[in-house]
Amino acid sequence: MTELAGVFHATHNPAAAWLAFYLAKKHNLPVPEIVANEIERFAAEVSKPLVAAWNGDGRARITTKDITTAWGCGRGTKLAQALRLSRRAASIVGEYWEKITSGVRPTDALSALMDDHNLSDKAVEELLTAARKKRDMDTPTF
Repeated sequence: MTELAGVFHATHNPAAAWLAFYLAKKHNLPVPEIVANEIERFAAEVSKPLVAAWNGDGRARITTKDITTAWGCGRGTKLAQALRLSRRAASIVGEYWEKITSGVRPTDALSALMDDHNLSDKAVEELLTAARKKRDMDTPTF
C-alpha cells in the first residue's frame, strides 16, 4: 500500500490510487489517506451528473469523457503502462543504490543495470537523474 500511495503522490496516476484501494479492501488493510481522498474526490466528481439524474434531470448524462476528466487524464492515456514504468524506475534506482552502497563502483553498477534490464546507459542515467531531482533532501546523494 505504501509503495502505491507513494507512486500516486509522486505521479498523480489514478491507477495507483485505485489499485491501492482495491488491494487494501481485498486484504482488509487500512486505505492510505491520500488514496481515500482521491477515491472520494473521483466519486464526488462522477456523481455530479448521477445526482442530477436522480433528482429528475432528464438531460443528465455521464460519458466516457466525464470519467476520464474525473480521473484527470485524457482519452488514450496509458495509466497501466505508466504505473508499470514508475515501478520499474523505482526498482532500478533501488538496485543502483544497493550496488553502490555495497562497494560497487558507480560505472560497474550502471553496466550491471544496463545488462539486467536491457536498457541503454542513457535510459538508466535518465532514470537516476529523475530520481535525484525528486529525492527527499534527507536521503543521501547517489
